[in-house]
Amino acid sequence: MHHTSFKKNQVDGVRSSPYVPLRDVMAFTAVMNETIKPYLAAKGSSADEVEKMHTAWCKSIQLQMALWIGPYADAKQAPKEW
Repeated sequence: MHHTSFKKNQVDGVRSSPYVPLRDVMAFTAVMNETIKPYLAAKGSSADEVEKMHTAWCKSIQLQMALWIGPYADAKQAPKEW
């Protein structure tokens, strides 16, 4: 709910846009998934280990997105913020 107008900017006490559009949050997941691989490989793990870590990372991001979508889908908490 921190990204919807229901609570946006209240927790941090800052002035910003009234909400983060869901489309922006969802689009950012691709960036997060693609840019993490070099960091996962930086410690010298094998390609197979890096792939397994990357798969786990992607699953985690997908789960988080499934949880974050709830407030956006609730018209009482985030009206017209799709």
